[in-house]
Order: sequence, then C-alpha cells, then structure tokens
Amino acid sequence: MSVMSDLIERGAVPEGYQIEVFDGRVIMTPQSPEQDWTVSDVKDAVKTAGIARERVFGDVLITFPGENDAAPDLTVIGFDAERRKNGYSCVDVLAVVEVPSEPDDEKDYVRNVRKYGRYGIDVYLIADPFKKAVTLMTEPHASGYGRTVEIPYGSPVAFTLATGERVTIDTSTFPSRDSHES
Repeated sequence: MSVMSDLIERGAVPEGYQIEVFDGRVIMTPQSPEQDWTVSDVKDAVKTAGIARERVFGDVLITFPGENDAAPDLTVIGFDAERRKNGYSCVDVLAVVEVPSEPDDEKDYVRNVRKYGRYGIDVYLIADPFKKAVTLMTEPHASGYGRTVEIPYGSPVAFTLATGERVTIDTSTFPSRDSHES
C-alpha cells in the first residue's frame, strides 16, 4: 500500500486539501477557488459531451506502478475501468486535467508531463490561471507528449478521447489569477 492510499483510506486528508507524495514527502496543498471553478467548468463540458458521471472525477487516487501515485484535479476513465478500493490504475485513464496552484508549477509542467506521457495517458490538459492559457498535450511517448498546443483563455479547447468521444471546453469562463497571488 502506498503512503497516499493509506492516508486516503484512513480519512487523513483534510477537506479542501490535495495531497501528493513526491520523493518520499507528503505535500498537502489547499485548493484555490480558481482551481475549483476551472475543474467544475471542465467537468460540466465533459458531461455535456455525453460522458457518464461515473467516468469523471477529481482528486481520486490514480496508481502508477513503480512511481508515486497521483490524485489529478480531474480524471476521465475508460468504459471498462476497474475500481481498486478508492482509486483506479493509470491504465484506465483516458485524460487528465490539472490546474496549477502556483506560476510555472514544476509538478504540472515537468514531472506530470513525463509521468502521464510515459504511462500512455492520451490527453493531458493544463488549465493555467496564471498564464491565462490551456496547454493541451496529446500523442504520449516515453518522455512526455509528441504534440503540445497552447490555447488562450477565451478560445474553445477540443480533443477526442481514445473511445471516440469528443470533448469541447469553453474556456471563456475560466478564472485567471495574478502570479503575485500564489
């Protein structure tokens, strides 16, 4: 059992906080209003695309064999995903959305790019309230993603999941944040 899954099972995560284990350290970060509102808007767009509620969730444990587990801000899983206690395996993940809690967040822009790409997560989207832009990554490979597109807030973001489901997200309602507010 991983440190993160043990904390989750014991209910040791305070409400409003996201936890992550990195290099053996437990990092607890409170979620900002901008993160919550952005995730809510993306979740609404995913549901509007016809993806069942049971396949879309936030801050739920995703296990990565041989690596630190994660609890992405938003995860979309496949039709036949198999629940494992309070989480899912990375092999069941079709898309991940992260909203950085600080400007140029190394976790989202470097470590997660490598990990999500290496484990074959088809779509990785970073909705950055500091840059006021969405970075959409597709074509996963061993060290990241082969295709990266940056789209400014206000423009729609569209992608197709491996299941053929097409998601379009209206980013005009995404909140922004000044970098000195982090």
